[in-house]
Amino acid sequence: MKKQRVNSSKKVFHIFQLVTILGFIFCLGSIFTFIAMNMVLGDNPSIEAVYWQRLFISKITNVLILPGLVFIVGGAIALSWLHYGFFTNRSLSIIQTLIFLIAINSIHICILVRKVSTIAIQQYESSTTIKNYMAIKSREDMFGGINMILLLTCLILSITLKTQPKVSKI
Repeated sequence: MKKQRVNSSKKVFHIFQLVTILGFIFCLGSIFTFIAMNMVLGDNPSIEAVYWQRLFISKITNVLILPGLVFIVGGAIALSWLHYGFFTNRSLSIIQTLIFLIAINSIHICILVRKVSTIAIQQYESSTTIKNYMAIKSREDMFGGINMILLLTCLILSITLKTQPKVSKI
């Protein structure tokens, strides 16, 4: 009976690890998509090109960032709740704090994406450039870069730091 419980606990542990890893893949994939789209547009894109880019970026946000964020946070909470505990050692505390910062930053990025996309639509409809577009777009890019650094740091620390699971509650 105890062996079956251990096997089921390991399966649940691995499922939540997989969910968290998928969340990281989604979020990093969205950042690399944003970078590629910015490179494709170049330095002086037309209003039409910006409009189509923003439609694509908005979809990517809904398809990758938001689900990725849910996967990261949900998986991390489940792993912490069931296997590690919250803030039980320094290594784990760093990783959990980074995940919290990633969540806050990702929400901020989603808000900026919505603002920038709204302005891009207004520019396209009026065929005139709106001045604050680039300022908000620059902030979106900056927070995206910060998120990429946070995500990569969290992944590297998760792989390299010793965080032993506590006794499972399952």
